[in-house]
Amino acid sequence: MIGGIKGNPEEVGIDKTSLNDVIKTLENQVTEGLNTGAQLHVSRKGQTALDFAVGEAKPGIQMRSDSILALWSSGKPWTTVAIAQLWESKKLSINQTVQSIIPEFKNGKEGCTIKHILIHAGGFPMLMYPKWLTASWEEIIIDICNETAEYEPGTQCGYHPRSGWIILGEIVRRIDGRRIDDYLKEEIFIPLGMDSSYLGMTKQRAKELGNRLALKDTPNKSEEIHLWINNFEGRIYPGTNGYSTANDMGKFYRSLWNGGESDGIRILKEDTVKYFTKTHRMGIADLTFSTPAFQVSPDWGLGFAKGKSNSLICSQDAFGHGGRSSCLNFCDPQVDLIINFNSNTMLDLENNMRRMNAITTKIYDACKYKF
Repeated sequence: MIGGIKGNPEEVGIDKTSLNDVIKTLENQVTEGLNTGAQLHVSRKGQTALDFAVGEAKPGIQMRSDSILALWSSGKPWTTVAIAQLWESKKLSINQTVQSIIPEFKNGKEGCTIKHILIHAGGFPMLMYPKWLTASWEEIIIDICNETAEYEPGTQCGYHPRSGWIILGEIVRRIDGRRIDDYLKEEIFIPLGMDSSYLGMTKQRAKELGNRLALKDTPNKSEEIHLWINNFEGRIYPGTNGYSTANDMGKFYRSLWNGGESDGIRILKEDTVKYFTKTHRMGIADLTFSTPAFQVSPDWGLGFAKGKSNSLICSQDAFGHGGRSSCLNFCDPQVDLIINFNSNTMLDLENNMRRMNAITTKIYDACKYKF
């Protein structure tokens, strides 16, 4: 294990003995094969209480607190905050149509607004799009714009794994002029001191990071198709391939917990944070996640998963985002709690929920807080 308990957790209402139980739980998960390696960062009331890493980042290389892992969809809120910044500066409206910014966005999607995308009601999830790993950014934008809507935007909901956030990234570029990866670096990562966070990973950067860069793995054959995330081809997918540490994600969520400000640096106004993180979609079946036998109806803020969509143990006020059966990053303002868990092992849904719930439950127990 690298790292551990930080400062005096009792000052912020976290039982120190119980935190040792959290550490032991994660160590046991490595032994059980639920994680090859993982990082966990916990803070309460703005103070880091736990920051440690266990297992291996890649074969023969120890996972450290500064190891950099692929986040999958846990990086979506970065682009959400970019949109929030442009909204705050009155450069766009949440209810503005995408077509008013990207004129070629058509084929039944003309009524799609920025809000529709942020709550996954845009109508173009493109779950079977075959060119994610072959097409350029420009070609993907053309294909998304020409995609025929599966339903009228705003009339149904279905999680958009990549397509929606790519369009949000293109909106940022067309309004601001910078590519979304450059925008995030200059407007979010650098101001917040997130010096281990990147959108996209080039081979050159991977070489420079060396053994700090962790590799994803999976014991589940059905997930092996997603190990392209280890190829480091420099692809820019705002909703899919962010890379970071649990500590950096703690900095990101600490700024949002604190009303958009951290260490004297403000990235958003408090009212903006409240607006984007409040519930904007509730109790609507999600076409991507639901089956004929089982309906899934996650709650959403604007670009943030809300309440129990983050963890069964958290409050309805919680906001954050998970990442393909391996990452969980959220803030629960009702408890003044931030949890950042990043594993390099992708599991099936049942086992992933089991390990996540075991960790989050023990963290809430350490805070002496039950809902």
